[in-house]
Formats: sequence, structure tokens, C-alpha cells
Amino acid sequence: MRPPSQPQDPLRAPLNDILGSEGNVRVLRVLAFSERAIGRTTVARRAALNASGVRRTLDQLAEIGLVEALGSGRNQTVRLRNRHPLARAIRALFEEERRTYERFLDATRAAFEQEGFPARAVWVESPAARSPGIVHIGVLASPDTVAEAIEAVEEGVHGIEEDLATHFAVHAYTDADALALADEEMDRLEDVTLLYGWLPQEWLQRSGGPVASHRYLDERARVLATAVADLLPNDPSILDRTLRWIERRLEADEGRHARDLEEWKHMLNRLSVQQIQTFLREDSERADRLRQSLPFVEVLSAPERKRLLEAVSG
Repeated sequence: MRPPSQPQDPLRAPLNDILGSEGNVRVLRVLAFSERAIGRTTVARRAALNASGVRRTLDQLAEIGLVEALGSGRNQTVRLRNRHPLARAIRALFEEERRTYERFLDATRAAFEQEGFPARAVWVESPAARSPGIVHIGVLASPDTVAEAIEAVEEGVHGIEEDLATHFAVHAYTDADALALADEEMDRLEDVTLLYGWLPQEWLQRSGGPVASHRYLDERARVLATAVADLLPNDPSILDRTLRWIERRLEADEGRHARDLEEWKHMLNRLSVQQIQTFLREDSERADRLRQSLPFVEVLSAPERKRLLEAVSG
């Protein structure tokens, strides 16, 4: 759409400038969920935007009065200016957006977390693969269950389509497909939203093939947990996100996994970031057992998951 030729009064329609571009929306989303002031570089990283573009966006929002800067030079940080009359409404808008998305995740995962579910993994394809009004769902299954898996996924999302006013298109992969995927296809599969199981490249790396020993799986889990521990100092919010995820899973009755999730919940409520890091690297039977579930992975962004995969591969 071309820029409107007829301007509107910014006093009557301030959201035109505040939400005037996707860049503005991404930056505001980051600030809305930041409990304290953060650096401009951090804003750019969390919003997955170019740093120079984020600086221009922040300057524009500061001129409007919605963002305020603290300090100066390289130590300058930014935050939403709570005294702005729309600040509370903007926070509420993004909070409702997040709650809607979490309801979607809960509904789809509940549909797939059933005894005997025939797929190894289910995920939402990357944003680049989506068309307006269509959500593309990927499914990984063994060759003898792939048809059953497609049918189960289509049945699982049928009721959700109407609630979200969207349409789901299901695409299937077998183990052989996962092995044969070109590099660019693997890259595209790194930027997805996991709904169930492990993604193709993660499945191959974690399983080590069709059969893997307990010792092999323990070592893989230890490498993965160490990579998670390395992420925590730079983004301690991972712990809060994980705790919220665990609480939602326990409300949905996780069955045989509930005991491990209760243990993780107990630790996250009482241990510091440093203590969690130590436990993730710990050499003990309890750590070996809990590393097999590792709920932190469920809340990581696509770039964070990519770094973990690289760590496991190494």
C-alpha cells in the first residue's frame, strides 16, 4: 500500500506513528516485555532487526514520547515511558497477543500429546513459508506411519482452524527425507515453531541413527544442557519462560513426565541462575535423568535453538 496522501492529526490518531511499521511493532514488543531498561543492541537482537534501523525507530518513538532513554553513550539504555497515556494499553495489547499464541500452542500440543501418536515431530513452518491465512504444518514420521500421522495431525488441528480463522496445510517428511534434505531446506527448518517431539535435524542428532545407547543419549543430553547453561547469563529470562511453560504443561496433566517437570519447577523457583547452570553441568544420576526432559529447549527462539544444535553437532 502506498503512503496515504491525506495526513491525520497525530493527537487524534497517534497509533499511526506508533505502530506505523513492522519494525516499530517488533521494537515495542521487546520493550513491552522488558521489566527494566535495556541497551539498544539488546533490543535489536531480541527483535531480530538491523541495529541501525532499531536506532532510528527508537529515536522516532522517543520523539513521540513513548520511549525514554537513560544514561548516555555506549551505556545508554531504553524503556517504555510508563507516563505516556498509551503505554499501559500497548503493554496489554502485546500481552494479549502472547496469551493468544500460548493458547494456540497449548491447544495444538494437547492434540498431539496422546499415547501412541504416530508422528515423531510436528511443527509450524517458518514465516517465510507462510501465505496469508494459511499456516503450514510440518510432520516427521516413519515411512510406515506417515499417512496415519498426516491424518492424526489434520484431525488434531481441525477444531483450532475455526477458532483462529485460519487454514492449516500439512506437509510430511520421513526419516529418509530428513537425511536427504538440502542445506537450504535444513536452514529453513531451523526457523520454525515446534509443537511436538524434535525437529528432523534434532531427531537425527539426538538419536544418532535408528538405535542409540543410553550412554550415548546421556552424553548428548549433557552437551545440550551445557549449551543451555551457556545461554543463561546473556538471557536469564529463559528461566521465567521455562517456568511458565512448565506450569502450563502441569495444568494440562503431563502424565508420566509430571514428576520430572515438578522437579524442574521446584528448582527454578528456588535456585539462582548460577545454581541452575551448575546443575545442568552436574555429574549425577539425578542430573542425567532430568537432562533427558530439559524443558528449557521448549521456550528457545529459533536463533537460540540453532546455537544449541551447533553445540550438539560439535
